[in-house]
Amino acid sequence: MGDAPLVDAVIAVHDASRPIARAVDSLTTSGLSLSTGGELRITVVCHNLPVDEIRSVLPDRLSSVVRFIGLRDGIASAAGPFTAGIDAATGGYVSIMGSDDYLEGGALAAWLEHAHDGAVDAVIAPQVHAGGSKVRTPPVRPLRRGDLDPVKDRLAYRTAPLGLISRRAIERLGLAFPAGLRTGEDQSFSAKLWFGGGAIRFAAKAPRYVVGADAATRISLTRRALAEDLAFVDQLIDDPWFATLSPRARCAIAIKVVRIHVFDGVLARANDETWSPDDHVYASALVERLRLTARGFERPLSIADRKALDAIVDVNSSQALIAGRLRARRRFGRPETLVTRELSGLLAVEGPVRFMTASALL
Repeated sequence: MGDAPLVDAVIAVHDASRPIARAVDSLTTSGLSLSTGGELRITVVCHNLPVDEIRSVLPDRLSSVVRFIGLRDGIASAAGPFTAGIDAATGGYVSIMGSDDYLEGGALAAWLEHAHDGAVDAVIAPQVHAGGSKVRTPPVRPLRRGDLDPVKDRLAYRTAPLGLISRRAIERLGLAFPAGLRTGEDQSFSAKLWFGGGAIRFAAKAPRYVVGADAATRISLTRRALAEDLAFVDQLIDDPWFATLSPRARCAIAIKVVRIHVFDGVLARANDETWSPDDHVYASALVERLRLTARGFERPLSIADRKALDAIVDVNSSQALIAGRLRARRRFGRPETLVTRELSGLLAVEGPVRFMTASALL
C-alpha cells in the first residue's frame, strides 16, 4: 500500500476476546479502497498483547489488509495505542476506533465528503449505540450545515474525537493523548481540536459510528476516588492552553465539565454509598476552581442545577441532600429544570431551553 492514503484508520485492541474482526470488517465496507496505493490503510495496535495472537483471530481476508503494530507499555489506557497508531499514520486524515465498535456501511467515504479536500480540521461522525439509541452529541444548532462554532454548537460535549481528524491539524495544534490517566484521556485532545481555530464539520446525516454493546459487560464495578476519575479535568484547566481561551470558551468547557462529569460522578457515588468526605472536599474545590478560571459559567444553568451545585460546594451538605438535588435536576420538564436564576441565562446557548431543544432535534 502507498505511504499516503486518504485515511489512516487506527483500532486499539487490549483484549483478544474483543470483536476485533467486526471492527476491521466494517472498515472494509466503509466505501474506500484498500488496494495497494489505495484510499484507506487499516492499522491495528495490539496493546500489551502479542501481535500474532490478534492476527490469529482475524480471518485471512481481513488480516491480509491490516498493518499490525505491537505496543507494550504496561499501562491500562487507550492513550498509548492511539498515539502509536497516529504516529505511524501518513494519510491526510486519521480515524480512531475502539475494538468493540464498528462503522455503518460507507461511513468513511461519506465523512470524507464533508472534508473539502483536506481543508477541514475534523469531521465529527454521528454516533449510535448498538442497541439503537442515538448519541446526542454534540448538540449543534438545529439545521446547522456549515462550519461549526465550538461555543455556539456546544462541541465540548463531544469528548471522543471520533470521525476524521486532519493529520496536519494534529501537528499544528500539538495534539496528544496524555498518558497516566485512568479515564478521560481523550478529553484534552478533543477540546484542543474543537477550540483550535480550524474548520470543524458535522456529518449529521452520514452513516454512523456504532458504539458496541460488548464493552458494557467489561466495565469495572470498582469505584475510584472522584479525584482520580476527574484527574483529566485538573490536567485540562491547569494546562496553560486553557488560560489562552476566550472567556466564552472557558465557560463552555466548565459548564460541560459540571453537567456531565461533576454531577454524574457525584450522583453515582451517592447512589452506591461510596461518596466520601474526601470526594466532597475535592468536588467543592473543583467547582470553586472553575468559578475562578471560567467566571460566570453557572449563569445558563437551570435553577435545579444551581441548587445541586450549591449543595456540592457546601462541604457541610449531607449526602442525602446532595443526592436529592441531583435527582431533582433530572426531572426534565419541571419549571426548575427549565428556568435560570438570572433572566440573562434563560435563552443563552447553554441555557436549558436551547440546550434541550438542540439535543432533542439532533
